[in-house]
Amino acid sequence: MKFEPNSATNSEIQPVGWALFGASRAAQHFLIPALRAQQLPGNPSVSGARIVGVFSHSRNRGNDFAAQNRLARAYTDRDELLKRGEVSCVYVGSHPRHQYANALAALEAGKDVLCETPVGLSMREALGLQQVADSQGLLFVPNYAYRGDAAIARMAELVRDYAIGELLGGQVINCAPLPADLHTWRLGADGGGVVLDRTIHDIDLVRWLFADEVEQVTALASRRALGRDVDDDVVVNLRLRRGGQLVHCHDSFVTPHRFSSLELYGSRGSLRVHHWWSRRRPSELLYIRNDEVEVIPLDGPDHYTATVRAFHLALQSSTSGSMRTGFLATASDGVRNLQTALAVLESARNGVSVRVEYT
Repeated sequence: MKFEPNSATNSEIQPVGWALFGASRAAQHFLIPALRAQQLPGNPSVSGARIVGVFSHSRNRGNDFAAQNRLARAYTDRDELLKRGEVSCVYVGSHPRHQYANALAALEAGKDVLCETPVGLSMREALGLQQVADSQGLLFVPNYAYRGDAAIARMAELVRDYAIGELLGGQVINCAPLPADLHTWRLGADGGGVVLDRTIHDIDLVRWLFADEVEQVTALASRRALGRDVDDDVVVNLRLRRGGQLVHCHDSFVTPHRFSSLELYGSRGSLRVHHWWSRRRPSELLYIRNDEVEVIPLDGPDHYTATVRAFHLALQSSTSGSMRTGFLATASDGVRNLQTALAVLESARNGVSVRVEYT
């Protein structure tokens, strides 16, 4: 149930009803705990979210997922779940080839959407979703949840406070062997490989932290070990449009013993986040100036809990569409991140630098 600020008493506010599209690992390990961690405004003892059901193309997988996660019911009919009156929001976390169709169905049913990345496999799909969401005044939020990571969120605050001065450049490292149980669609031609799984998140963080757009990309990629149909290791140089800074990215499914890191270089110091992609340990933030290193204290929920909380707050706003999202990514971000990622794939494939002309 959506509500306008001050339009109802706390006793009238109801938990937000969610439908899950896709019986995925991300939904099980991150989204569902994040939903259950939400609190009802004014009544912390009551959950602020209710999961109505999960949609899966596979009846057996859906039923098993519902049982494992204590959900009331699984559905194989997407429209049947969308017609449930309690559903006001949909989480789309399906196979990339189904993202567009599932998100479109939710938007056309008048539901606000939190969608895993990529939001589609083509610019036509991504632009189509943006247009439908904008025309109906609905939230369509690509789930670039790492913006909500405590270390990265604090990094963003420090950058905006000019704590490290003028931004001069940066580096993003996201190297970790792909677990064997994830050797499925990520290694298929319709899954996008490491670029659409990881590099697209690098692109989002760079665009967001620098408050700039990518002008040009140069990429080299390899299919050394896992990628029969797609790249499993890629290095990318991004040049930003307004500031002209260079940012180096390395994403890999096959490089071990190198923890994920995100570093911004400034005229007065640097900021570095360690373990931002890690599932095993919390991220940490360092401030580096000359030979001195300071650990910045952090306090905040995990990135999915922070993202869902921000989504719920956006629902309460009286402003329509993409202007309601606070630190969350917008539909436009989803389009531009995908367009840049496709430029990375083009650069790697053809061995040339590619200029990004945003649609």
